[in-house]
Amino acid sequence: MKKLLTSGLIFGLSLVALSPAYAENKIDKEALKKMLIEVLNENPDILFDIMQKNNEEFIKTITNASKSVRENELSNQWQKDIKVEKKFVSENRPTLGNENATNTIYIFSDFLCSYCQKSAQIVESFIQKHNDVKLVFKAYPKNEAGKLAMRWFYYLNQKDSKKAWQLHDTIFVHQQAFGASPLAVLKEIVRQQGFDAEDITKEVEKNKASLDAMIDQDLKEVKKYNIQGTPYMFINNLVLIGAQDLATLESALNFSKK
Repeated sequence: MKKLLTSGLIFGLSLVALSPAYAENKIDKEALKKMLIEVLNENPDILFDIMQKNNEEFIKTITNASKSVRENELSNQWQKDIKVEKKFVSENRPTLGNENATNTIYIFSDFLCSYCQKSAQIVESFIQKHNDVKLVFKAYPKNEAGKLAMRWFYYLNQKDSKKAWQLHDTIFVHQQAFGASPLAVLKEIVRQQGFDAEDITKEVEKNKASLDAMIDQDLKEVKKYNIQGTPYMFINNLVLIGAQDLATLESALNFSKK
């Protein structure tokens, strides 16, 4: 009976600790914290029982609390981000969406990054939903294979933007094969698009200096804005690090419009 009562007390206190009232300082935090610690120290085995018996409610509560903390952290970060103007070169960079869109997402990406693979699909879906948002791709390759793919992507964008984005999507779909045989996969993709693969290979090599200059320009922005890891996005000056879901992209867009 004592164990049951203690379990109920801990669970109840846990719910209170994660409640909006607690977050708004309407409850004596220190007293509640002290009480929880004392109960857990005396009955350490109780916590596992609570999680088992109240699994669904416990997980739901923790998930909601975690989501709330995440939203608050992003809001605090964006309050700072929006005050710092960021300027990026977009000339000759692959772009998706309405060219005259009033909102811009700059995404720094790497073709061998699994998170970039996941992010690409989500961001493209987001662009399709918003006629007032455009996406500008920026290169952040981590190795020579990634840099080779960037050259081909940037070159093909100057030749045929639609097929350049097909190349982009196909590399990500076949990311593992590309990692194993970069040039062979690139040739096969453009061959399937109706190009002469050997001609494209020669053209990319011929324009290597100018293509690398564009990539280097992107990498200068990486250093300038202390970009760490990929994917790394900027939505109207707001920073988003890593793969994001559609809800977070929506939140960032709405926040930037305030």
